[in-house]
Amino acid sequence: MLTAGAADAARGASVWEGLAGRWQGTGQVSGMDATLALTFAPALEGSAHRLSFSNRMRAADGREWPFAAEAVYLCHDAPPCRGHWYDTRGMILPLRATPQSDALAVEWGDAATERGRTTYRLEADTLHITDEVLGKDGQWKVFGRSRLQRSGEITDDGRR
Repeated sequence: MLTAGAADAARGASVWEGLAGRWQGTGQVSGMDATLALTFAPALEGSAHRLSFSNRMRAADGREWPFAAEAVYLCHDAPPCRGHWYDTRGMILPLRATPQSDALAVEWGDAATERGRTTYRLEADTLHITDEVLGKDGQWKVFGRSRLQRSGEITDDGRR
């Protein structure tokens, strides 16, 4: 019989294993068509997880908005995992990631930065991403929905 902490840790490991690899796809982000690529891989000799993320958004007038980020999540015996996000806007956001049965729910930001949440939901070899931001009115607003397909596996050391 698993204790609650052991069951949470097992569920967390399973979600991270499901996310591991390369993903590519499209969606709508901030009202623009978006082409996304991301990689989830083990980091720090297996004691952490790394996300490498890129997004090329195209406005209605054809102007492109490139965006990239890197995140590292440290996971100990039980969720949540904690980490930081670094992006091309110059933002550094604290992260709190909680594995669910078929998803990873990430809360990002704090009172000193923007606040939001991202859900990475697995469905076979499809990854559904929903991005939300906390508005000044205290309401959550979806600003991104994307659908990605698995495009490659990653080895334990993070290489293809």
